Amino acid sequence: MTSERLAERLAEIVGADHVLATASCVAYAVDDQAPKAITFPGDAQELAEVMKYASSERLSVVPWGSGTQIGLGGIPARIDLVVGLKRLARIIDHEPGDLTATVQAGMRLRDVQASLRPSGQFLPFDPTGYERATIGGILATNASGPWRQRYGTARDLVIGIRIVHADGTITKGGTKVVKNVSGYDINKLYVGSLGTLGIILEATFRLYPLPAVEHTWIALFPTGESAACALAQILHSTIVCTRIELLSSVAAQPVGRQAGCAFPEGTVAVAVSVGSVPEAVDTQIAAIGKLCRQEGAVTEFLVEGSAQDSLWSAICNFSSASTDGRPWAMLKAGVLPTHVVDTIYHAETLARHLGLESAAISEAGCGIVRLYWRGAPGVTEPDPISIAKGIDELRHWVVRHGGSLVILSAPSAIKAAVDVWGPVGDALPLMRELKQQFDPFGCLSPGRFVGGI
Repeated sequence: MTSERLAERLAEIVGADHVLATASCVAYAVDDQAPKAITFPGDAQELAEVMKYASSERLSVVPWGSGTQIGLGGIPARIDLVVGLKRLARIIDHEPGDLTATVQAGMRLRDVQASLRPSGQFLPFDPTGYERATIGGILATNASGPWRQRYGTARDLVIGIRIVHADGTITKGGTKVVKNVSGYDINKLYVGSLGTLGIILEATFRLYPLPAVEHTWIALFPTGESAACALAQILHSTIVCTRIELLSSVAAQPVGRQAGCAFPEGTVAVAVSVGSVPEAVDTQIAAIGKLCRQEGAVTEFLVEGSAQDSLWSAICNFSSASTDGRPWAMLKAGVLPTHVVDTIYHAETLARHLGLESAAISEAGCGIVRLYWRGAPGVTEPDPISIAKGIDELRHWVVRHGGSLVILSAPSAIKAAVDVWGPVGDALPLMRELKQQFDPFGCLSPGRFVGGI
């Protein structure tokens, strides 16, 4: 089917003003593959009609929120149509007394937070690119950030979900109340499935009260080992941390510059935030400072207010905020918290051999390590095959130590040479069966999920 014919049929469903084709499609390319058309449904029925038509024509469809996480996933087997969700951007229901809200998938996280703030509540998501990230994109990728330490991931916070399936059928799962124990929790099936089982239309979340006060303690250490010792002491104490991050020496410098903080060169940074009533915050921040000094912190200071906001924004948006340019590859390792520093060091060594620089930001209490590989100053860019081999070698090391490694974003030439997801284990046959049941013609994001699903 030609791009023009596809656009004409989509215009009959959503209106000509909400369809893009030809040259406009380049902006919605996925791994260098541009779709034939892009459509923006305005309600559930339009989205269902679009999917029903796409299924009947065996078109491949990729959902699109704001594109902040579009780099995650394998190279698409094919891509005919991008379905943009920006017109589905409302809060359907908010029950402050029940601490729940139902939100459409195309609504940006920052707009959700602004709507909830007058009620003294918030949705504790802070993934990379959270200023532009949409609710649907966060759920589809199970994206998380520093708040994961205290509140968990999207999979832990969603209590109800509404889905448009590949054939246009609309279903819902879960509930609109927090306390619900009946039946299988179908919500978790869709969260993190990268739009391969259905397009998320809306979701209901449990909310949390905004803390009365939140402060962040910054401590700089001469080595990763001393920083890790301080983190271990904090994590094994009675301190209730809202966020706890470790920044490698390479990552600390650009973060410090953007946040207006003077981080001594070569130091490893630890950032810990505590949110509660003022007395509890003061007591716990003092305890954090004491533990950091015991483990050899060379510099410490408190940040609050707008400076605190700038700091955490720089951490969450490191890949785009760095003044040293966008990295060639962004990776996420999941390891035991005791292996965080070793993972960072091993990644730095491998990157150095490739002529790259490796920056690391870690939700250390959860064992999440985000790695940013980019060109070192004055070094010629290595070829994609060499970078892919380096990623594969790092993955083997991580897996041997009981962890996993996923490519969050990389040029398609690198993705073509190394598995984006890594080993899946015994779950792959079941995942293929689920895909067959939910999307028998392989219309939704074909080839992008684990095992080429």
